[in-house]
Amino acid sequence: MSSAALELEGTHIAQQQEENKQHEEAPPNFSKEAQARIEVALYASGRPLSLEELSKASRISSKKRLVEMMRDLAGKINGTFSAIELKEVDGPLYSLQLKPEFNAIAKRFATKPLLSVGTLRTLSYVVYLQPVGTNELVQRRGSQIYTHLKELLEIGFVRAERRGRGRVFTTTDLFADYFGLSHDPEQQRKQVANQGLVSKAQKVEQKPAAPITQN
Repeated sequence: MSSAALELEGTHIAQQQEENKQHEEAPPNFSKEAQARIEVALYASGRPLSLEELSKASRISSKKRLVEMMRDLAGKINGTFSAIELKEVDGPLYSLQLKPEFNAIAKRFATKPLLSVGTLRTLSYVVYLQPVGTNELVQRRGSQIYTHLKELLEIGFVRAERRGRGRVFTTTDLFADYFGLSHDPEQQRKQVANQGLVSKAQKVEQKPAAPITQN
């Protein structure tokens, strides 16, 4: 091969390497429609969503690509808004939410409580007894706890873990952040015992406090 041909080949290889490098360093070209679908799902649900749920919403089957999209979207949202954040919690679950320091302001304008009194009472038992099994909660609160637990799992305030033939429930960091409580279960018990979770919720929602009574 002549020197001119070798030089031309070398130039071509160098250009190809530079193009490959730029391609590797370029940010992923995510579909705007897919991102919009994810934003709608997170906004409309009002609770943390799993990758499986976000996959259905965005129509993206690749878990790796979806995780990359969530990181990209989190960077955009968290870098743009002052009070709203896209947060990853245990699961992984992804939640479009207010930063905890703005909850008090938001609750002044809320039209209804986030949870019913009955659900809050069931949640308080989880706080006091965690990790607590389904059977014990049924004995203490009745069969309505199945509806309460489903709601609490959907909103991300409790997590469930399979133990033997049943499940046990504990509170999450999202629950602690929402109510302004410690992430430590023992400290949560003390904080809730001082006022009661129903009254704590009413205070967070900027409503007059009311004492807890048993059903």
